[in-house]
Amino acid sequence: MSLKLQSIFPALGLFGVLTLLWCPSGLCADCGPPPAVPNAQPALKGLTSFPENTIITYRCDENFTKIPGKHDSVMCLQDSQWSDIEEFCNRSCGAPTRLKFASLKQLYIPQSYFPVGTVVEYECRPGYRRDPSLLAKLTCLQNLEWSTAAEFCKKKSCPNPGEIPNGQIDISNGILFGAAISFSCNTGYKLFGPTSSLCLASDSGVQWSDTLPECREIYCPAPPQIDNGIIQGEREHYGYRQSITYLCNRGFTMIGEHSIYCTVNDDEGEWSGPPPACRANSLVSKAPPTVQKPTTVNVRTTEVSPTSQKTTTPNAQATRSTPASRTTKHFHKTTPDKESGTSSGTTHLLSGYTCFTLTGLLGTLVTMGWLT
Repeated sequence: MSLKLQSIFPALGLFGVLTLLWCPSGLCADCGPPPAVPNAQPALKGLTSFPENTIITYRCDENFTKIPGKHDSVMCLQDSQWSDIEEFCNRSCGAPTRLKFASLKQLYIPQSYFPVGTVVEYECRPGYRRDPSLLAKLTCLQNLEWSTAAEFCKKKSCPNPGEIPNGQIDISNGILFGAAISFSCNTGYKLFGPTSSLCLASDSGVQWSDTLPECREIYCPAPPQIDNGIIQGEREHYGYRQSITYLCNRGFTMIGEHSIYCTVNDDEGEWSGPPPACRANSLVSKAPPTVQKPTTVNVRTTEVSPTSQKTTTPNAQATRSTPASRTTKHFHKTTPDKESGTSSGTTHLLSGYTCFTLTGLLGTLVTMGWLT
């Protein structure tokens, strides 16, 4: 190999050397650099020589999109010319706006190229109805943004849920598609069934997800019986706020409340309090008056002469003992002696029906020497 070829090989590179070896006479085609395409760049992958049948593919610049149906690559032909290529990159809006009440029509779903001025159409989702006064379309604007979507699909309304006997339906959130209603029972009633329902899409319309529940009356257990008493007008069932009244048998007294009523706690019936009790009447008798035993008083009496206060002979002492027939009750001070006209200071002792003169008694005691 000549020195001239040795000096050329480094400049050609390996691919160029192989080309010269394959085409020693220089008859093999080489297209040179690929043509420039507006808004696109070729993917060279490090190639510097482009022999016949070489294919180069382009990529669109940022913010540009490939136009559907147009070629994005070129080929080196036999005459060392690249094949023709048209501009295939253009500005485009992104994917159309996703709406909660409407979906893009099937025609536009496969598309990825939406140049300025492109119009796309929508259709209402299940649970919504079309508002004919508003356009169901969006347009790609010059700023490559989609126009603002009007609410051209409105929520459908579920039918009136009705009423629950002895219960309530909370429809504060409305009855339109997606709304939830809740159920509850009046005090004294218990709910059987679902506690809420949703307005959901059903076929071409909307329906409630659950049927209405039932509110059943809550009863208290059988009322407690009491000893020595009865329940007045007893019945089979007792509902909320219904009361019972107790009566005691003759000869018994009621202790506690005579009436209790049925109340509700955690959806269960219970009585407002314990029943009363009937206790036997106690025999109330007055204590008899205290009877004192008769008291016997023995008094020695001495006959005293009208003219002398001396006592008679000791052997002539006469003792008179008079039992008191009744209990002494009072002591009275006597009035002055009317016959003598003087106040003798005499005090009479009433003992039963017997009266004694204190003066005479004292005189007798002095005469006998008992008093000095």
